[in-house]
Order: sequence, then C-alpha cells, then structure tokens
Amino acid sequence: MKLLGDPQGIEELKFFSENDEKKEYLKLLLNEAKTNTDNTTTFKDRDNSVKYTLIYNPGSGDFTIDKA
Repeated sequence: MKLLGDPQGIEELKFFSENDEKKEYLKLLLNEAKTNTDNTTTFKDRDNSVKYTLIYNPGSGDFTIDKA
C-alpha cells in the first residue's frame, strides 16, 4: 500500500496513524474508501479547515489523496 498525491493530505493521515485517539478514525477512512462503490471517501484535516478526498485503487492497492 502506497500513499500518493497531496503531501499535506499524506501528512494528515500520518498524524492520524501516530495519534492513539485517531487510529480508529484512520482505519475507518481506509475501510470506507475500499468498500464504497466509487472507492472514495472524504476527510478533513485536524483543524477542520481543509477537505481531502481519499481514493483507493483496487488494482494496485494504493491510496491517492487530493484536496477536495
């Protein structure tokens, strides 16, 4: 699994993985992107100021983060 796309979005996901309170939220986001019919989900940064789209590529298993 690779994280591709917007560097700030990738940093936010890394922040979620390093924060014990946000780890479950990160798992939820990844699972939601994998199971949605369009393989996408959205999330906001820790300040709720920037919205990102998380896109799952089932062929490669990679995730791409774009600003929404």
